[in-house]
Amino acid sequence: MATGELGDVGGYYFRFLPQKTFQSLSSKEITSRLRQWSMLGRIKAQAFGFDQTFQAYRKDDFVMAFFKDPNVIPNLKLLSDSSGQWITLGFASGRLRKI
Repeated sequence: MATGELGDVGGYYFRFLPQKTFQSLSSKEITSRLRQWSMLGRIKAQAFGFDQTFQAYRKDDFVMAFFKDPNVIPNLKLLSDSSGQWITLGFASGRLRKI
């Protein structure tokens, strides 16, 4: 899907922002607390941008469009409950019943 094209669901177009960093997850204090709670390495933050103003009354369309977007599926990381490994939504989608 080219930049500026409307997405298949809800008319949204999403783009993955892999260079976006989250200082709040990398500070010494937070890292220490995540380690204390056995969450270090088990939490990630990823950024995606979208091309329209968010409208709360269209939140269901927005969520459906996000999880079905071809730029989200291969990039969104999920922590597998069975293996404890990070996998992409694309890998996991075969196991998902309904999104």
